[in-house]
Amino acid sequence: MSLKFAITTLGCKVNQCEQKQIASLFLDAGFLEVGLKETADIYIINSCAITREAENKARQIASSIKGRAANSVVVLAGCYATRLGGENIKNVDIYVSQAEKDKILELCMRYISEKNVCANHAQDGRNESVKSSEEDRREVASKTRAQLKIQDGCKSFCSYCIVPYIRTGEYSMPPEEVISQIEKLCASGYSEIVLTGIHIGKYALADIYGNAFGFENLLQALYLYPFKTPFRIRMSSIDPGELSEKIIYLIKNSSRFVPHFHMALQSGSDKILKAMNRKYTRAEFIEKLKLIESNIELAAVTSDVIVGFPGETREDFQQTYDLLNEFNFYDFHIFQYSDRPGTAASKLDGKIGASEKKERSMILHQLKYKKNSIYYKNNVGREALVIPEKILSRCDSGSVLLSGHSERYIETVFKGVADMIGKIVRVKLLASSKTIDGMDAEAL
Repeated sequence: MSLKFAITTLGCKVNQCEQKQIASLFLDAGFLEVGLKETADIYIINSCAITREAENKARQIASSIKGRAANSVVVLAGCYATRLGGENIKNVDIYVSQAEKDKILELCMRYISEKNVCANHAQDGRNESVKSSEEDRREVASKTRAQLKIQDGCKSFCSYCIVPYIRTGEYSMPPEEVISQIEKLCASGYSEIVLTGIHIGKYALADIYGNAFGFENLLQALYLYPFKTPFRIRMSSIDPGELSEKIIYLIKNSSRFVPHFHMALQSGSDKILKAMNRKYTRAEFIEKLKLIESNIELAAVTSDVIVGFPGETREDFQQTYDLLNEFNFYDFHIFQYSDRPGTAASKLDGKIGASEKKERSMILHQLKYKKNSIYYKNNVGREALVIPEKILSRCDSGSVLLSGHSERYIETVFKGVADMIGKIVRVKLLASSKTIDGMDAEAL
């Protein structure tokens, strides 16, 4: 009988890419994939260490699994496992560092052999689990947005960030491989490709003549390449210093790229940006915002912000608030600062109390909802290109209520037919939705 595995991922889009790679290793070895809440022989937690909360979540998942499946093998993989550096935590059997992810199957099989575990103890409920695995594969097949990891590693050493200590090896996928992977994903039914990496702006290779070939060059190559299948490309997070005018103009002039820019602000205070070891100033960030706004109407600009960084005064926080309030941000993620062991920021004085961090976070969340509402209002009456991702409900008439994301990453709800799933559909945006956090629309 085939062994069963379940996998869950915490953290960034790169981790989501790597989950698929890990799952493929086990599926190719004859394992059956089941859901995390089902009975499995091996449970894999593909972990994140960017915040204390992410690490706590991994421990909670491990505890929950062991509480109901004490004989199963629990694997902690990825960034948190690397950060532990040999330290053991409760309810985890195997630790797989970031550098060992490609060997995870081998490590698991060795553990199973040496410990003589997984002796088909997951047999109970086998039929139900197999059915669920088949349903999971059908769900994967219907997904429309694929994450393609084109870059890995970071040497920026932002003072708050543990990633450069964990993902030490830098890698950039050769452009011909990027094109090949996109063609395979499109052939599998994906209509949107998200170019992702730990630091995609540092994508760097040399061409056949030895000349530098960076992220801007890659986008140009993807723009020029004659792909046979219609699809669109979305960038993941990029630093403002690496978002060149050429990239903005390329996105402006090509329908292949969506007008969505995720630039991490982190702070609107130059003092705090310097303490964070960010490589730009408030003025430089604003310059890129203005360049986007002057070239692309209603571009979707999203961001990340940290509140409560050591030494952040009320005045520093107000500068962040003012910047976010002044410009046309669509959305931003808000993180409360937490010390990461071994980082430069963890050694700084001037730590902000939990209640103050919570208050600042709440203030920015209120601004975030206001910005969402303004952006939706500005898009009322406009046409959008939506890729339906799921069916929310079915109507007696045979039509269905579909949900998907537009090129500006607005989640959109509209009536259509099931065959629209995965295809690019032109819609008219009508109003903020009461069904989802997004907008209602009608298919054109």
